[in-house]
Amino acid sequence: MSRLYLTAHEYEALLLKQGGMCCVDECNTSDDLIGEHSTPNTWRRAKPDQLMCANCHKVKTLRDIKAIWKVKRLNGVAPSQYERRRKYGAQMHGRRFEKPHQSSGSPSWKR
Repeated sequence: MSRLYLTAHEYEALLLKQGGMCCVDECNTSDDLIGEHSTPNTWRRAKPDQLMCANCHKVKTLRDIKAIWKVKRLNGVAPSQYERRRKYGAQMHGRRFEKPHQSSGSPSWKR
């Protein structure tokens, strides 16, 4: 899916509509605003319809990722917890820590 971007005229119109501020009520940031969708782009493909600061954008993105995966699980697109456990085992395995190399009594940072 290709991404739809705002033109300079559309960005200025959104900036004027929002009063030059971030669209989040508690945030009063007015610099470095990013064009963002009110609903995730995977649900409804459209151009961004609001401007957010970078900090609010990070929070919204994390919330959107959770919502998108929930919809995928409910629609049967993503595997359920039962299917993941059957395929990968009861626990997800991470990388193991490397064992520290012990040399002749001196700390490892000394040569």
